[in-house]
Amino acid sequence: MAECPLVIIRWLDSRQPCGQWRYLAALPDARPVEVASVGWLVKDTADVKVVCQNVGDLEHPEKAQASGIMTIPTRCVLSIERLTEDESRPNASADLATEGSTDFVGSERFAAISDDLKIVSEQMRRAL
Repeated sequence: MAECPLVIIRWLDSRQPCGQWRYLAALPDARPVEVASVGWLVKDTADVKVVCQNVGDLEHPEKAQASGIMTIPTRCVLSIERLTEDESRPNASADLATEGSTDFVGSERFAAISDDLKIVSEQMRRAL
């Protein structure tokens, strides 16, 4: 998976359609939704960014499989940041087991290359 970096992609998506009749004059302000997706960047072209959440059979690269594959139009992408493992915390996976799986942001095992981790962490906590 060395050629497929782990990334966080911020991108714009459409809002859910409103299924009821509305007067056009009374429509609310229409804006896209900002989304943050994390996964392995398996395709990066001028047209699309393709990320997957899960990769299996890594010990047999010729049989590797992926699931949770998402295609994001490049024109919708706001930013892409590579995620790196924090080598200063060798027992972080043990910390996760004791802290609980919902506290992954607080474990700081993975960090965005940029200094936006604190901002992202705060936004994730508010969203959850």
